[in-house]
Amino acid sequence: MTASLAAELKALADLKADGTLTPEQFERAKEVVLSGDAIPDAPADGDDDEPPGTSANDDVANAKRENLGYMRFWSSAFTPFEKGTLGMLCPKDHHLEWREHLAASKQQDGASLRDGLSGTYETEIVFAALVLGINFSVFFSAVDEDAYAAVRDLRASSARFWLVVVGYFSILMAWVSIAGIYLLLVCIAPISDTNLPTFIRSSSAMRCLMAPNITIVAMFYSTLFFYILAVLVPSEGAGVLIGIAMFSLLATFCVMFTFMTPFNFAVNAGCFADEPAIQPAMDLAACTGDDVDRALRKKALDNVARFGMPKGPPGFASAPVAFLSHLYSTGSPPLRKTTRARRVFGIKKKAAAVSGAVH
Repeated sequence: MTASLAAELKALADLKADGTLTPEQFERAKEVVLSGDAIPDAPADGDDDEPPGTSANDDVANAKRENLGYMRFWSSAFTPFEKGTLGMLCPKDHHLEWREHLAASKQQDGASLRDGLSGTYETEIVFAALVLGINFSVFFSAVDEDAYAAVRDLRASSARFWLVVVGYFSILMAWVSIAGIYLLLVCIAPISDTNLPTFIRSSSAMRCLMAPNITIVAMFYSTLFFYILAVLVPSEGAGVLIGIAMFSLLATFCVMFTFMTPFNFAVNAGCFADEPAIQPAMDLAACTGDDVDRALRKKALDNVARFGMPKGPPGFASAPVAFLSHLYSTGSPPLRKTTRARRVFGIKKKAAAVSGAVH
């Protein structure tokens, strides 16, 4: 390596260190210096020599040159809680961070925020109602006098003891979930679209959003174990049924694990914003699915390296305010006007389904 080449590389490193060059700009300039080529000028307006979509996909090309495998993404972009087993079983959409990004991203579009919240929680209240009805039926079918005797005698080593305890707990969590979601929908129903983002962004409202998440997760996993016990206890631990139960647990883990990466870069890459997460916008017709996935992982890693991880208790960690400001602050433009009709109560269209599930 010649002295002049070493000097040029040192100058580039200094520019990167003081923030003048971004990491991707540094890599591009370094490749040009090492190849000995002149840095190409940007095409003038109206110049048709550049293939369409080439500059729009620079992030994809950069991502390919870097180590952006899934192992690096999981180790660098995931919080310590997400890396653990409990984090895998509690998806990121049930974290406080997810709701903070949602409220900040829709601060100029209260109608869209209302539709997103109402659709999510209406679906959850129907799901909880269905689980409540099914669990009641399974509970009174599977629990016999021997199971109640095991509870009275506190025989915790007996599977029948846990059949009653876990089954009753799942029923209670379903009922509490319905109550919490109903109160939440009633709480946000009268809030105007103009004030809804501000209301939801408050810490008190965030706690109201998080309460049903806790009970829904508890209901889901207690119901899963209740169903396994309801089959294994009467069969007295038949080998085939034990194998099926283990397979169901493995399948649940695999499904939850599949959603970890997209949930993470949906938040960390800024996919909640109205602007494209990858700038300039990518030509999706000229990319493969792996190219897009890699570019989104790169964007997420860059943002995490720049702004840091959420801080706080597991599941209740708050996103860095600087990160939210970087992604969603727009200088307070005028609120978007919508002509859609306001729904007085979002759960009206689900009332029949909920009633049928309960009765």
